[in-house]
Amino acid sequence: MNNVLLTTIKKQFKKNELFSASDIKGKTLSAITIKEELVELVKQGQLKRFSYGFYYIPGEGEPKASDAIELRYINNGSEVYGFYTGDCFISVLNGSSPTDNDKIEIMTNKATSGKKNVYMFSRRFVLRKPYVKINKINVSINSFLSYITMTPLDKVKENYSILASFIKKAHLAATDVMELASSYPSKTASKLLASDLYRCLWKH
Repeated sequence: MNNVLLTTIKKQFKKNELFSASDIKGKTLSAITIKEELVELVKQGQLKRFSYGFYYIPGEGEPKASDAIELRYINNGSEVYGFYTGDCFISVLNGSSPTDNDKIEIMTNKATSGKKNVYMFSRRFVLRKPYVKINKINVSINSFLSYITMTPLDKVKENYSILASFIKKAHLAATDVMELASSYPSKTASKLLASDLYRCLWKH
């Protein structure tokens, strides 16, 4: 039976690509049976267990901690339920992934409290509950407004050019941004005006 499951897994995932039992599509087995079969496949050496609930097909090297963090708290390829915030948000806009030296902060639907310090996958990071539930449609505006809300005005101004480029690239419209901003603290709209980023929302 586990050969059928292994074939399904190999069709969906590349070597060293992390997945959980819930990520396996087209499965006809019960959740309990799948978990039992995954354990057996690990014993056979067909799969490796990265951490609790996460597996991968062995390849050269192994997945990174950041891959596991993103899968659990940011997106699984089809659903989006989180994003990097704080300094990591700017790093991502600059095309860089968070490094081992970065302070990782993540807004995620999976956070149950306002702010929580977590140690997982041999990394320390912070989880924050979003102001507005995150999905594929609002993630760009949501991440932008969260950064504005949490970041001191002088630092927002310092990163003006990066943020202005993001507004243009993500096609953020003033009406959509201000509609979502109504769910954020009043200081968010004030910072958009004070930083002159509000004007950028009307320029594209």
